[in-house]
Parts: sequence; C-alpha cells; structure tokens
Amino acid sequence: MPVPKVKKGKWSKERERTKSGRWRKKRSDADQPRKKKRSTLKYALAAIAVVIVALIVIYFLFPDLFSWLKI
Repeated sequence: MPVPKVKKGKWSKERERTKSGRWRKKRSDADQPRKKKRSTLKYALAAIAVVIVALIVIYFLFPDLFSWLKI
C-alpha cells in the first residue's frame, strides 16, 4: 500500500504510521529525542518568592536583626 501524501500548496508531506496504526505527518525531527519543556522563568519567580517570604518571616521573628533598616 503506498504511503499517502498531504498536499499543501506545492509541497507534499510524507506520512508514517503511529503505534496505533493511524497515519500521521512525518516530522523532520522524528529521530531526535524530545526536548524537555521547562520554564526557567517559573522556577526563578518561585525562588524569589521563597526568599521574600523567608525574609518577612525572619523580620517578624527577629526584629532586632533588622534594626539598622530603621523602618
């Protein structure tokens, strides 16, 4: 059975079978490992939030440590 092709404009895209037997478009990066999706911004904001909360807790538990701030 010939491999079906998807026509888009003048380009055609070859297809391949998935594990379930369905046809899907063949990807150019199919043989490469997938990239891990991690948001470094999310982790950076979480770290900053933890530091701020820790400083607030230390300020209320030990106010004499922050006497030089004169707030």
